[in-house]
Amino acid sequence: AAAPAPAAPPAAAAPAATVAIDAGFKEGMPYATLRKQLIDAGWLPLRDPECWKNAGPGATVCGLLPEVESCSGDGYCNMYFANAEAGKRIEIGTYGPYERWNEPGQESALAVKSWQVSALDAQAAPACPSQDFDAFLKAFAANEQTERAFTAPVVKVAELGGGEDGTDTVMVYEARRSYDGFNVVYAGDAFHYVDSDGAKDKSPLKLDVQSQGDDVRQVRYQYGMSEGNSYTFRRADGCWFLTQDPEPPSP
Repeated sequence: AAAPAPAAPPAAAAPAATVAIDAGFKEGMPYATLRKQLIDAGWLPLRDPECWKNAGPGATVCGLLPEVESCSGDGYCNMYFANAEAGKRIEIGTYGPYERWNEPGQESALAVKSWQVSALDAQAAPACPSQDFDAFLKAFAANEQTERAFTAPVVKVAELGGGEDGTDTVMVYEARRSYDGFNVVYAGDAFHYVDSDGAKDKSPLKLDVQSQGDDVRQVRYQYGMSEGNSYTFRRADGCWFLTQDPEPPSP
């Protein structure tokens, strides 16, 4: 029998008649205006975990604007947004004091210098481990390469510590290559919790799997008194993919 065809990562093509998101962008426009247009159209910041390293000690921009990749000492910043449904990302260059990006009457202080829309990084996945979700989840959690292959190009993540006060929960995307929030492993015929240092708890971990229609599964666990998390998997293009980590980490 012929081997099953490789699965492709989920991506819904944008309607052909859709106007390009950057059709109204202009060099010199306030970054706040461009940012609002993107968010209103369903785009989210694409978090770069290296932002704090790139921006330097004491920089607040990574929490204030989670889309920032880096800022130079002379006022230039690079930002990224993504739209999973359209399979696109956009890189934006700005100039000016980011601290004033949204101050009433001073929004033009942080101005747009450049932008470029491109496709999200995609890779062909291997053959789907199983159409049955329970069997798929065991295979997904048992092997790091399988987990990576069946994680969507960007994962929607709830992130603590955002906003102007640094206390808000904000939704961002994390690229597949940097996402490390799935802390469950399947070994010895059971699921187990894995802590931030990579240590596996020997006790079995109970997972609560809820169906949200034929093609969506919500996986949730509670660990100890306070730890817990949930994940959303969607079936697309012949297999299941991890697409969301929709709850902020437990304190």
